[in-house]
Amino acid sequence: MSPRTHRRGRGIRLAVVAALAAATTLGAPSGAHALKPADVPGIGADTGRFTLPIKCKITLPWLADAEVITLDGTVDIEGVAPVQLRPGQGFYLSQGKGTLTLPAWLSTLGGVATIDKADAKVTKLLIGATRSTPEAVDLAKKYDLSVKDVAVKPLEPIKVSLPETGSFDVGPFVAPQDGTTQLRFQGASADVKLKSSATGLAIDVHADCVDAATGGASLLSIAVGGQPGGPTIKWQGQPLNYTTPPSNQLVGIVNAPYTCSFGGGKKYKLGIAVGARIPLSIKKGTTLSFYEASGAIVIPATTVNALIADGYKTLRGGTVDQLFLTVQGGTPASPNVIPSGGLEIPTFSLTKGKEIVIPLPQSGTLGAGPFTPTPGSESIIVGLGSASARLKLGAGSAETKVTCGAPSPAALLVDAAVV
Repeated sequence: MSPRTHRRGRGIRLAVVAALAAATTLGAPSGAHALKPADVPGIGADTGRFTLPIKCKITLPWLADAEVITLDGTVDIEGVAPVQLRPGQGFYLSQGKGTLTLPAWLSTLGGVATIDKADAKVTKLLIGATRSTPEAVDLAKKYDLSVKDVAVKPLEPIKVSLPETGSFDVGPFVAPQDGTTQLRFQGASADVKLKSSATGLAIDVHADCVDAATGGASLLSIAVGGQPGGPTIKWQGQPLNYTTPPSNQLVGIVNAPYTCSFGGGKKYKLGIAVGARIPLSIKKGTTLSFYEASGAIVIPATTVNALIADGYKTLRGGTVDQLFLTVQGGTPASPNVIPSGGLEIPTFSLTKGKEIVIPLPQSGTLGAGPFTPTPGSESIIVGLGSASARLKLGAGSAETKVTCGAPSPAALLVDAAVV
């Protein structure tokens, strides 16, 4: 579970093929296509990008902090987190970047003046981890989240990079003793100086922004379990090749660690990667679906070496039969997302020391859902369950049954609030 600081194209999942190819049924970083091996993070990493709708209360400090109006904006955050945690284990949200988009109304201040430049300083940016220690971190106290002389076009939003260059790390947090911890956006504040070159006018504005849906939306949830302790997890060097998702959606890839049994005998460690575009929250009376979903099987180099040592030189294809999801707070509770007839696994050779990433499907994407909230449910939590496949190993046409138990602790794909 220790992070690796560099990854080659990183595949996320499983592999041994196939067995988890099933995972494939779930997601793609952007666009309707299969997962690219170079976009898959390391086994145990969860990469993603999130666009949250926010509401910003605009006040004028020079007018006795008079509240002018409450307007809509967005905050866009990307980063890398662990898929699982042990009780009391340290962890980070790393490789973080973001953009705070303030309402277009500010660029003309409601028609009072034409603004062409702005200075902006984010004075508070809270990222929390529920039930963890500390419960929240203010990035504005650690990083310079300011920009100067940003070009502003009339009737267009004002965008503030977080940070202007480089990236941020949030943490370290210490995981709780059980259950889950949610990484959450818990609010932001910004001081903005709006400037007009034509008139020389400068107007100071303050914005206090919160998540529009819940007041503190979950970016992702991480399950906690197993033996206490373990090294602090801080992923670095992971791919984040995501385009900005629509408001109230995430796009990401979870590379979950699996242990798979071949023919009921020896067990091998693999990764199952699932990527998709998914809503961060849904309204009551609606459903949750995964879009542009796909996956990959990742056979890490250590498992490739173990297979070779056990006499396997070639995996001559096969079929992924099952990849179940676990659904809390919604129905169906345990769907198999592999299409009828299964997903075909291509033939490939094993090379000592070389990781194998197998996109599944090989082209196109799949979907999952819709999931319907159960009565009274406050959220729908979807995770990865067990998987199975049939593989042809070595010479001949005989198939070996591969079974993979659900990750423990759970590997969660989304924790969407029902509001």
